[in-house]
Amino acid sequence: SRRGFTLLEMSIVLLILALLVGAVFGILQSSLQLADNVKAESDRELRIQKFVELCENAFNRLPPDAVISIRPQKGFGSQQQMMEIAFALSPFDAATPGIVTIGSVAAKDGSLEVGVSFEEVPLNFASTQRNNTTRPVEVPLLRGIHSMHWRVYDPTTQRWVDQWNEKAVAADIIKSGQTITPTGLPPTGQNLSLNLNVTNPTQPLGAANSPATPQQQPPQSLGTSIYPRPPMLELTLSENGEEPRRWIFWIPESVVPQ
Repeated sequence: SRRGFTLLEMSIVLLILALLVGAVFGILQSSLQLADNVKAESDRELRIQKFVELCENAFNRLPPDAVISIRPQKGFGSQQQMMEIAFALSPFDAATPGIVTIGSVAAKDGSLEVGVSFEEVPLNFASTQRNNTTRPVEVPLLRGIHSMHWRVYDPTTQRWVDQWNEKAVAADIIKSGQTITPTGLPPTGQNLSLNLNVTNPTQPLGAANSPATPQQQPPQSLGTSIYPRPPMLELTLSENGEEPRRWIFWIPESVVPQ
C-alpha cells in the first residue's frame, strides 16, 4: 500500500521553505538598501562638489565693482550667515549682472537647505520702497545640512572674521551706484594739473616749455572699491554626524585702471 506525507512532514517542509524565502528576501532587500545608500551618498557628494564649483566660479568672475557682504541671516540669529554679492554675474548664464545671494532656509526635518538666488540688474527704486523689474530666481542646491559658515581673512588684522561689510546692503549699493573711488592721486585740495607754461625761476631761461620729466607726470589714476574686498574666504559645511568640511577660495582684487 502507498503511504503519503503526514501533516507534520508537510508543516516542516513549509517552514523550511518560508525560512529560505525570508533569507533570500532579506539579502535582496539589504542589497537594494545598500545600493540606494551608495547612490544617495554619490548624489550628495556630487551636489556638494557642484556647489563648491559654483561658488568658485562666482568668485573668479567677480567684476571690479562687485561688493561682497557677509552678515547673520534673518531668522537664525548669529548661528547662520548669508552672503550677498552686489554687481555679480549671474551663476546661471555667466553674463547678466545682478545680486547673488547664498543663504539657507530651515527644512521641515530641522535641517537646512542651502540655495542661491539671483536678482537681475537694473532695478527700479521708488522713493520709499524698491520695485523690482524682475523676480529673483531661487534654486535649492544642498539639503540635509547642519550648518553653513563663512569666514573672511582680514589682511589688516591678519585674522579670520565672521562678518564682512555687514552693513552694506546690495540694493542700497546698486541704488547709489558708487562703488569705485580714485586712488593714487594727490590729497584733496591740491591742484591735480601741471602748469608747464609758467617759467620756473630756478631753471635757465627757455627751459619752461621743455617736456616734463617723469617726476612731473601725473600718476595713473586707479579705481579701488569703496567697500574692501577680502583676499580669501573660508566655507565650512557640516552635516549631521560628520566632521565639518572646509574649502578656501581666493578672491581677485578690485583695483582697475580708470
